[in-house]
Amino acid sequence: MKFFMLTSASVFLLFACGKRKYDNSSAPKLNAIAETYFSEFSNMTDQAITGQMVYYKVGQVIVDNVADGKPLLSEKTDCNVVITLDTAGTNKTITIDWGSSNCTCNDGKTRRGKLVTTFTGSYFATGTVMTHTPVDYYVNNNKVEGTKVVTNMGLNTSGQPYYNVDVNGTVTMSTGEIIDYTSSRVRTFTSGYTTPSVFIDDEYEITLTSNATVTNGDSYEAHTTSPLQIKVGCGYIKKGVLSITPTGKPERVIDYGDGTCDATFTITVNGHTYVVN
Repeated sequence: MKFFMLTSASVFLLFACGKRKYDNSSAPKLNAIAETYFSEFSNMTDQAITGQMVYYKVGQVIVDNVADGKPLLSEKTDCNVVITLDTAGTNKTITIDWGSSNCTCNDGKTRRGKLVTTFTGSYFATGTVMTHTPVDYYVNNNKVEGTKVVTNMGLNTSGQPYYNVDVNGTVTMSTGEIIDYTSSRVRTFTSGYTTPSVFIDDEYEITLTSNATVTNGDSYEAHTTSPLQIKVGCGYIKKGVLSITPTGKPERVIDYGDGTCDATFTITVNGHTYVVN
């Protein structure tokens, strides 16, 4: 399987950090948190299937392959991560188990609980559906629930592979705030699809709509008006336009520029344009 190391979480993280002085809405920050948590699922599964778990582990990774006919391992101890691969059935399953106590992973976040991913076939096969489901899963003591579904839609009219990605989830913050989050997007490969073992040449476009509602009544709607252009190895969105509208506040339009890989973008609010870098 080949997933994307940079996701549209960057959209909201950049917005939440760079936009703060123009907006007293809490939704962008909380939406960024929810988006990041669900975006990590694909990368976790990608690493788990290789038995590596580079960023999302602490200590030793134990791989338990049900299909090899060997007995299941005993219950995990300490902060080892146990990966269980069940590829014998029609729906294949990968389970990542961090255990019931917080463990600080290599990316600096604490995790506990499980992530269960089922997939109906190869990531590259048209029609394959991958469903990520957290089970009693916490990040930094924030509980993550719901599903993320990735569907291989085959080729578009331009001959490019594309995937539908749908998230329907809830994040209960340790502070008591509850984020109800939904997102629907299309990820289209523009380069790198024919080299599945090489990530650095991947480029793709994202079109999306998302909504976040928080228990304090703050809500948030976002959609692309021009596809966001992503290149693996570039830590920033290269190009594209995103519209973000907090409830009861004016629309914010974010323009990520001309395709240059840099941290500069503009925000237009009420006819005024601000440069953020």
